[in-house]
Amino acid sequence: MILPPPVYRDFVLPALMDWRKAGRKTALLTLISTTGQSPRPVGSQLAVCDTGEACGLITGGCAEGALALDALEAMRLGENRTELYGEGSRFKDITLPCGSGLKVFFDVRISDAEIGRIIASREARQPASLVISAPGEPIYTRRYLPACRLIVVGQGPIAEALAQLASALEIELDIWSPDEGLALRLNGHHLTSPDDFDITLDRYCAVATVFHDHTYEPPVLLKALNSDCFFIGALGSRKAHAQRLEALKDAGMAADALKRIHGPIGLDISAGSPPEIALSIMAQVVEQWRRKVAT
Repeated sequence: MILPPPVYRDFVLPALMDWRKAGRKTALLTLISTTGQSPRPVGSQLAVCDTGEACGLITGGCAEGALALDALEAMRLGENRTELYGEGSRFKDITLPCGSGLKVFFDVRISDAEIGRIIASREARQPASLVISAPGEPIYTRRYLPACRLIVVGQGPIAEALAQLASALEIELDIWSPDEGLALRLNGHHLTSPDDFDITLDRYCAVATVFHDHTYEPPVLLKALNSDCFFIGALGSRKAHAQRLEALKDAGMAADALKRIHGPIGLDISAGSPPEIALSIMAQVVEQWRRKVAT
């Protein structure tokens, strides 16, 4: 049987729920332990439905076909199971180039209520967890964080390039712009004045200002600095950043708090075009997300 390639997503439960609602049988595969180096972290998941369609990634692509076929067998039997792949496995025909051993739990009995609970928690910007208990194995708890949310405040081609990158990275995007056309195209919010920036920021949010006219920035940056968002960055030269910091000091912000602002925003990759600048910004957001939140 030839199976279609998996669609990559890190958060696979919405796909699993959609298949359930369509009346399909499903399996949720979770990487619960590894030996040696692994291309994917423990907790990585693959959702499979009874047509062989799959969403997610556990091995980096080298064994997803075999995992999907084993998921179909688990669905047929209606039994949860744990299988080892790679080093030490009983499957001699399935080899992993990394040389690691991957232990995968197949869950065909997870309830709609459990899936719905986790999805609802994530949508409410609250963490959730799934406890996996396999016979003979240590209990594993899979944590789910709210989605990383990038709030882009500004205008121009860099904002549009950030929107394109965010979709591929499963980063939620919230656009705020004085450019009404851009806000409309990107399903964002039209800023008619700097004080229109009205949003709740949590620790799973990143704020990036991409203005060339910096008059809009102070209220936005002050709101970000008074929140616990994990990242704040602002576009502009070093000279513009120094002027920005002075303006924020004059507005009463403490010098230590101002150190939270990454300016100029983005990792130094010698970016020259709007897409390259957007790439440098997104790389810095991901770096900070992995370092401060998704550890």
